[in-house]
Amino acid sequence: MLHATWSALEKSPFKMGLYRTYRQLPDVIRGAARWILMPRWQLLCAAVTRRAQNRVQSGPFAGMSLELTPLSNRNLLGYLLGTHELELHPVVETIVARNYSRIVNIGAADGYYALGLAGRMTNAVVEAYEALEQHHPLLRRAAEANGVTDRVLLRGLCTIDVLNQSLGDGSCKAFLLADIEGAEMQLLDPAKVPGLRRTDMLIETHDVLQPGCSDCLKLRFSETHQMEIVRTRPRKLADLPSWTVPRWASLMPTLVVELMNERRMGRQEWIFLSAKA
Repeated sequence: MLHATWSALEKSPFKMGLYRTYRQLPDVIRGAARWILMPRWQLLCAAVTRRAQNRVQSGPFAGMSLELTPLSNRNLLGYLLGTHELELHPVVETIVARNYSRIVNIGAADGYYALGLAGRMTNAVVEAYEALEQHHPLLRRAAEANGVTDRVLLRGLCTIDVLNQSLGDGSCKAFLLADIEGAEMQLLDPAKVPGLRRTDMLIETHDVLQPGCSDCLKLRFSETHQMEIVRTRPRKLADLPSWTVPRWASLMPTLVVELMNERRMGRQEWIFLSAKA
């Protein structure tokens, strides 16, 4: 679905009601409806998915195998294109260069960072926390395809007690990456998890879901960490390596750019934190 279409649905209770009814239809009917209503979009997505063959095509994790959920396969093809969160590509290279022994990824989702960092950092163990258990079989298969099964520890919901156990006093040379849809303000509290004060982190904030989240986290870690703020920017055609899409796709440049749209709502930024201790 195009981002503009989704935005229009969100603004209309009537249209959102129709969409929820549509979501109750059998998969075969919904699939046919998508081809009837959005034939060019469906053709472009199918072409990119076929060409990628479940492998990331560019960026810091180029060559990595991924098994995307059906929803991501339709709406988040930036994973396969390698343009997903391209604002963070320099940060990823910094993380890799620091050679952490352990990565704690809270909100692993499709495994883009958990598996990607495991592949780039061959001496690191990755703790991948994902509360939605329907993602787990896909993550396990992708970890096996990338040959990192022995270093990716797949777990469920990460709580304050679990995080305390994982980080200890913060001296374990771990890196924490969090994308937890607004729960970062509740979980990432150094008063409850003291090890955070000595841990390097990359936090995706969600002020649209948790108002004031970014400012709260910046204040919490202002004395213990150096901070770099990274903000999203609109995608443009030049962001996409030309060989990642078929040549005929150049006839629909607007849709090609739309492939990289990450369906974000409101203000979006990341906080890259380097512990001073």
